[in-house]
Amino acid sequence: MIKPMPWTGFQRHRSVDFQPLSWYRSQHYCFKTVFRRKTMASQISNPDGAAETKKASKKVAKRGIKNPFVYGGTIVILIITVIAFVFIPSLGGGMGSSGTAPKFGSWDGKPITYTSGSYFASQVAQINDYLRQQGLSEDNFQLYAYQVWNMAFQSAAIRTALLDTVEDSGFRVTEKGLDEAVAKLAEFQVDGKFSLEKYNSVTKAARLELRNSTKGDLLVRRYYEDLYTMAPSAAEISFVAAMAKPQRSLAYVTLPLSDYPAGEVAVWGAKNADLFRSLELSRITITSSEADAKKVLAQVKENKLSFEDAAKSHSQDAYADKGGDAGSVFYYLFAEDFANKDDAAKVASLSKGEVSDVYSIGEKTWAFFKVNGELTQPDFTKPATLDEARFYINDKEKGTLESWAIEKAGTVASASDTAAFRTAARKAGFEVKTAGPFIVNVGNPTFYAYNQQIPLLQTPFQNSDPALQAAEQDEAFMVELFSKTKGGVSKPLVVSDSVIVFTVTEDAEATDDDTAMVKFAYPYFLQQAVDAATRDSFLKSKKLKDEFNTTFFKVFQTNKTASSESTTPTTAAPAAN
Repeated sequence: MIKPMPWTGFQRHRSVDFQPLSWYRSQHYCFKTVFRRKTMASQISNPDGAAETKKASKKVAKRGIKNPFVYGGTIVILIITVIAFVFIPSLGGGMGSSGTAPKFGSWDGKPITYTSGSYFASQVAQINDYLRQQGLSEDNFQLYAYQVWNMAFQSAAIRTALLDTVEDSGFRVTEKGLDEAVAKLAEFQVDGKFSLEKYNSVTKAARLELRNSTKGDLLVRRYYEDLYTMAPSAAEISFVAAMAKPQRSLAYVTLPLSDYPAGEVAVWGAKNADLFRSLELSRITITSSEADAKKVLAQVKENKLSFEDAAKSHSQDAYADKGGDAGSVFYYLFAEDFANKDDAAKVASLSKGEVSDVYSIGEKTWAFFKVNGELTQPDFTKPATLDEARFYINDKEKGTLESWAIEKAGTVASASDTAAFRTAARKAGFEVKTAGPFIVNVGNPTFYAYNQQIPLLQTPFQNSDPALQAAEQDEAFMVELFSKTKGGVSKPLVVSDSVIVFTVTEDAEATDDDTAMVKFAYPYFLQQAVDAATRDSFLKSKKLKDEFNTTFFKVFQTNKTASSESTTPTTAAPAAN
């Protein structure tokens, strides 16, 4: 039986994370966070007398299986190669260079800063500890630190937004309720009972901090109590379960775009030969200013510096150590660097040994070039040139490949029924494969339980063909599959890097027993989906001013020297004075 994740209880915010551990597992590699809660409302008890409501202002989140965070594939397990520690530079007691706490953003004007004992700081420590426990590899510590701090910032931003939202609703925590909640904190327990002696042993400043953090915890609890009072109706649950009932099997053929013939590549390349001309050159790249670049160029042209020496002493690119020698480059790759493509043509027109003017090749980047060999025409009998042309077509002219594959598959798609499909496929040299049954679904939304992602809809067919794995995520493919009658033949469909044609071979209907798991799991799935959508709405709100990148890189850059001198990387958040 799948059980909801338990509520962790309200404790001192330095040791309690309102993002459950599963949240740390559920992150995008591209730093897009999906926040989720793993508990039902029935598991959350409101402390007696903890709060009173002055006015009701509950906003009911929109429910539905078509949650973008589900179909968009955002509920996924974190997959990232990182080291087993957080590389955190010394912040001088958590303070920035100006003596103030680093500000990473704000919610509706309320700053989100990193200070000792703050929720932000506790999140850095907790996320770091959790990822360390996973035994992650010790590579790319900068990316790891960015991940940890960014996740912590997002968590802190959401907590700030939650507190602001609940307070704006008119909800207030009573002093009696707050006293009772503080009395239940683990710090003040002896044999399961409140200890006045332990309470009095804590400084007044520490007690005030505990009261403030506990008050915030109670406000956050109230938000989730309201959020989780929503429950799907019986009709909604039955509707979702019914999605898994219609099932279809098929026979199909695939034509990978990589089968585009070498002869066709050569023909296309010859028609676009200018792209694949090659040019031997050296370059000097300057990122300080255009004026600086022109000064270096003047020294080269006045023979005060050789091009090679100027590159070694002034250039700021990967070719500097080689005296600027960039070797031979295809013209289309060379031209991509230029803000103005006509400038690339001017360089390419120079004679061997000539040095170009200074040109803009990107944001705050300038370069000038020395031609070491004049333009040469491509030879498509050479495998390297042919491979480059194929790469270019696949990367920038994929429609050429798709048109070719669709036309070739058309002979099979024109078949009138399953028997004719098999005959046409055999004559065309295609291998006919079988698959299914499929259910009516694009992809398969999942929910998190027992340390794993569990599909909401139990797919009866376990697919091993990479082409069809992509098809299961393709809306056009699924629409075609369930709109055709039995025996019908599909049109050629571009799915990922292949073209697929299929015929429907069998219709089936799942039983109520087959869909019983969906009915049981849907409330848990909906809870996580609603939570993810709610949290994402905070992160996308106009009230949130995200200054994380600017502050993070400024802090790490400022402390780069001090950090590099340390022989033992810090594994927790920097301590504040």
